[in-house]
Amino acid sequence: MDLGGLRGYTATFLRGRFGSSEYRYQHQLIRRYVGHGGRYLHLRGGVLFWPRPRQKLFQYRLRWSARRASTHDLMTLLDTGGWREQLAASWLIAVGRRADLRDRIAQDLRSDAPSGYGWDYCTALARLGTDQDAELLRRYLDQALLLPRPLDDDDDWHCQRQAMGALLYLDGVLGTSYAQPLLTAGGLWRQWSGEEGADSLEEERALIAQLVAFAAGERPLIKT
Repeated sequence: MDLGGLRGYTATFLRGRFGSSEYRYQHQLIRRYVGHGGRYLHLRGGVLFWPRPRQKLFQYRLRWSARRASTHDLMTLLDTGGWREQLAASWLIAVGRRADLRDRIAQDLRSDAPSGYGWDYCTALARLGTDQDAELLRRYLDQALLLPRPLDDDDDWHCQRQAMGALLYLDGVLGTSYAQPLLTAGGLWRQWSGEEGADSLEEERALIAQLVAFAAGERPLIKT
């Protein structure tokens, strides 16, 4: 049991019920978008393997929530700093193609202490799907690939592999080559990863493609 998360959620609940109007507003948002049985946790990948009728129902609910969420709602979820809130907000940005939140994503990715769990941002940027989003990912990677490679592959602060997968996906969609300089001999990706080439990133690129398809309401093609 995640006691830290439980204490945090309980504290948020109590503040929401008895605190200021701002705390009540935050609590309502968390209950609306995060607290319904942890449904957004399925977006870590489990939804990709669901039967298609169940996927369609989940996608319908996502679209409804994305239309309902205001810019202020999404900014508030991101400001809470919790990974569940960021997961929900990032997916609502992706589903609604909320380009108005692009600058906020860029700000978080450039932060000295990144917001963490940035792979959800990679999905959102890939779903937005423009040259501007590819350039944002490239700028992030130009900085993040200068950092030491974490000892733990599940490092929460950075998302270099996922960002490379998203960038390769966008290159394929846009017909661009933003990722290519990073992949050349002596390029930043080669240095950071220990000389891994583009082939090593196919799993990340394919996963991003599946998540973008799901966010668009389509059926993700899963190889089993």
